Amino acid sequence: MNERWVCKRCFADNEGTSAACAKCGLIRGAEAPSDDLAAAAGQPAWSPPPKEAGWTRWLKFAWIPIVVVVLAVGYWFSAGRNSDGEVERGGNLSVTDLRVGDCFNSGDETEISEVDAVPCDEAHEFQVFHVQDHETATFPTDAEFDAITEQLCFGPFETFVGTAYVDSVLYASAITPSASSFGDGDREYVCVLFDPDDAEMTASMEGANR
Repeated sequence: MNERWVCKRCFADNEGTSAACAKCGLIRGAEAPSDDLAAAAGQPAWSPPPKEAGWTRWLKFAWIPIVVVVLAVGYWFSAGRNSDGEVERGGNLSVTDLRVGDCFNSGDETEISEVDAVPCDEAHEFQVFHVQDHETATFPTDAEFDAITEQLCFGPFETFVGTAYVDSVLYASAITPSASSFGDGDREYVCVLFDPDDAEMTASMEGANR
């Protein structure tokens, strides 16, 4: 059996028979080149989305800037939880209130302060599988964001889904501090999963073994 491998540039999951990454073209086993080296080699340069670029859903690990701003919304527009803490009424939910297991949708805004939370048996794009703070003295570089996200999210993904990340058909991403929220003390990383083959999921992926 050919084992799949993960690209060191874009973290895409590839078939074991592939000599180069299907997503970014990096040769198997090669270290991720800088943009200049990539251009010189005739390979497409890759980097995480710009800090003001919003959601990038089709990368194995793309980080998403957020702004820690809680907007005042009316009761009927806010999500509601049951006694077990699960979302039972869809509505607006601040990103600072996201919990493991929450399912939600989000648009393509440059920065997000809230999401459209829904019960997991309703159509949704994303599900939270891990939330953790990570302290750094300075605002991380793009490469550092990638490393932190991999460090925080890989293990919990397998625990939540039941399948190792490199073997899963699901992809993952993270909502991370923006430059402005980092300056205000925000250190929270919200690991989220999604299915790249389906626009929407209609069930929780907890224990799905996918």
